[in-house]
This record gives sequence, C-alpha cells and structure tokens, in this order.
Amino acid sequence: MSNIIYFDNNATTKCTQEVFEAMEPYFTKQFGNPSSIYNLGTEVKEEIQKARKNVAKLLNAELDEIIFTSGASESNTTAIMSAVRNNPNKKHIITTKIEHASIMETMKYLKSIGYEVTHLSVDNFGRIDLQQLKKEIRSDTFLISIMMANNEIGNIYPIKEIAEIIKGKDILFHTDATQAVGKIPIDVKNLNINTLAFSGHKVNAPKGVGVLYIKKDTPFVPLIFGHQEKNRRGGTENVPYIIGLGKAVELILEDNYKSSEKIKELRDYFETEIKNNIEDFIIYGDVNNRLCNTSNIAFKGVNAEELLLMLESFNIYVSTGSACNSEIAEPSHVLKACNADMQNYSPIRISIGKYNTKEEVEYVIKTLIKVIRILRKKN
Repeated sequence: MSNIIYFDNNATTKCTQEVFEAMEPYFTKQFGNPSSIYNLGTEVKEEIQKARKNVAKLLNAELDEIIFTSGASESNTTAIMSAVRNNPNKKHIITTKIEHASIMETMKYLKSIGYEVTHLSVDNFGRIDLQQLKKEIRSDTFLISIMMANNEIGNIYPIKEIAEIIKGKDILFHTDATQAVGKIPIDVKNLNINTLAFSGHKVNAPKGVGVLYIKKDTPFVPLIFGHQEKNRRGGTENVPYIIGLGKAVELILEDNYKSSEKIKELRDYFETEIKNNIEDFIIYGDVNNRLCNTSNIAFKGVNAEELLLMLESFNIYVSTGSACNSEIAEPSHVLKACNADMQNYSPIRISIGKYNTKEEVEYVIKTLIKVIRILRKKN
C-alpha cells in the first residue's frame, strides 16, 4: 500500500506510467509541428490520427467527428456557443440544476445577454423528470444540455431517452460525458446526440487535453478559429498530451470495462462495511443508477471539512464535492438541488479509481470508523 491513499478520482486521476512513456518522446525527440509538410511534422500528425482513431473507437464515432481541445470545459463551451451562433433567432435553452460549472457559468453568461435558460429540477435522489423536460420544450428551444453522469453524486442520466423525446425537433443535444467516459460504455450512434465532451485527466491522461465529439452534419462554428482540426479548433495541437490521451484510451479499450466491475466491488464493499460499523449516515444520489466508483456519503453531526482534514492527517485524500467549486465557500449546488439536509449531514465524496486496491479500501474504512467516533465525541 502506498503512503498516499487517493480516493478523489472524480476530481482528477494520476497520469499512468504507460501514458507518460508514450508522451515523453514528443517533448524532446519527435517535437515537429503536425502542420509542417516535412517528415518531422507528418510523422507527428500520423500519431495524432492514431490517438483520434482510439477515441473514435471508444465512442463508436467516425474519425472526422473527433476534435481535440484543452479539456471538457472548452469542449462544453464550444458546443454551447456553436449552438447559439447557429440559431440567432431562437433564445431558449434547457439544462439542469446539477451541471458542471463550465455549463452553469456559460448559461449564466447567456442569460445576461438575453437568453432564457430553463434549469430542470431534480428529486431528492438527484433524478430528473422526463415529463418536466417534455413540458419545458418550446418553439424557440434550440439546445438541450444534460450531463451523462454527475461528478458529485455519480447519477447516470437517461441520455438515449432524452434524444428520443426531441427526435424530429429542430433542437441540438449536447452532453457532458466527462465522468462517464472510461467507466460505462458509450455509443454515440445509439445515443443519437449532437455533441459530447470529456477531459483526458479523468481517464489517467494528463490535464490540459480533452475531446469534443461533433456528430456529422451538425452545424458548427468554432470557438477558436484556425486551420487545425480541419478548421474546427485553431491553435497548434498539444501533441504530447493528445498522444497521452490516445494511449489512455487504448488502455481503456484493452481493459474492456473489467476495471469498472472491480471498482464497483470495492465501492460496494466500502459502503457495506460502513453500514455495518457506523450509525446515522446517508448516501446521496440514486444508489441504484450511478457510476461504479462514486460514494457521496454524509455522517450525522460530522462536519465534512473537518472530516476531510482529519482523513488527510492519515494520508487519505477525499473531497467534499466538485474540485471546480472547492474555492467557493458555498454548499454544493448539486446537493442543494436534491434538497439535502447538509446542516446535519455534511457529505464527503469518495471516488475510487482503477489503481486503488482492497487493502486501501480497508484502511479507509478502519480510519473512518476511528475518526467518526472521535469527531462525534468532540461535537
């Protein structure tokens, strides 16, 4: 067991050795610009295409439907702003109250310049109501943006069913699949979505690289203009990071979701042992329909930040929610939307990765039991 027990894999994952080794030559030896016509450039371009093929295979997409970006935040913003620019006469967007900050902040900006945004509610388990979605669709609705899986509670959302609801309507459908990629199989042809976003650093690739899938024939206007990525994303490609992402995706394809089964066993074991040893706790979210690795758990009368710091003293790293909101001293917008009793049940998020072990889980369980007892006596 390593000195650091890292259980915050929804925030970021470590760049694996295989990925690092695949990237390394492109910093020092194969450093050519892929837009150059000489061999040093064309060889790099071929490697980028191999990475693109891996991503396309993972999503069951066409090669030309994959664009490399700096991450999911850029991909999300690009997809939304492209939809806006392609629909100048429509002003209504539908999303949810539990989206990632990159979606929420983009919607906030659009509202400030005159767009109407409907944020679908969720129930106490974080589930959306498809009947509400149907009712909210208007003649001037041009975009629906709903995440595939939530980063805080792990809920998986009915993307295919939503696509069926809007089938035949002149509405674009975007999904932020950042937390879903690598954990559940994704077939964009079967889902019938227009755009999809994810980040490399959630799948053991480096931070600073991501993907935007754009379905063929979907109207598109770039966020960054330039000739790269077939005129869809300007700027010299981040070659080492794209190669790293391609390798990370290759490893996912080779694994064929066996790791997801192992991770689910570890997560379920963790929750069972907590149930058997600690009283008065809540697991937030839809426990029957969530990602294999996520447990958003709260212990009555225990402050989450205090618990997090106590766990850190034992070299255990978890979170209190989204890493993107960690600098904001406000309750989780996701759990607020779920009507969670955060005053009495302040949550920590445990998100297990494919390199975590049962030995580590057992250490976390043993430590949690000890720390919860200490904090409850203190309070």
